[in-house]
Amino acid sequence: MQVSGIDHVNILTRDLDATARFYADVMGLARAENPAIKAGFQGAWMRDAAGNALVHLVWKDPETDHYAGYEPGALTNAVHHVAFKCAGFEDMVQRLEGLEIEYRVNDLSHLGLRQIFLTDPNAVNLELNFAD
Repeated sequence: MQVSGIDHVNILTRDLDATARFYADVMGLARAENPAIKAGFQGAWMRDAAGNALVHLVWKDPETDHYAGYEPGALTNAVHHVAFKCAGFEDMVQRLEGLEIEYRVNDLSHLGLRQIFLTDPNAVNLELNFAD
């Protein structure tokens, strides 16, 4: 077996629309229907320009026991962060500034890499990697 990259990230949320808007506005991903709706899960798949569903959003319905024991935004930090390969560093900085989203830059230009760190509405830490 060989691992070649991240297939998707699953994020549990109490506010599906705000979380989907975040990934659309900040990351430029397009919202699509989650095929699991037929199985009783509400959510959205956030797709890149090639149609890959990189982020799976699942609404945590307080009326069901789906995902019992998991609380969106809880400070468990079991998953410290999710990293994305990105392009267009300056465009992303301008986008974040325009959306007034807090972020931090780690400039590793000497290694051919710049990074942006930010947090989504569910306290998920995101690492955006921009290779030169």
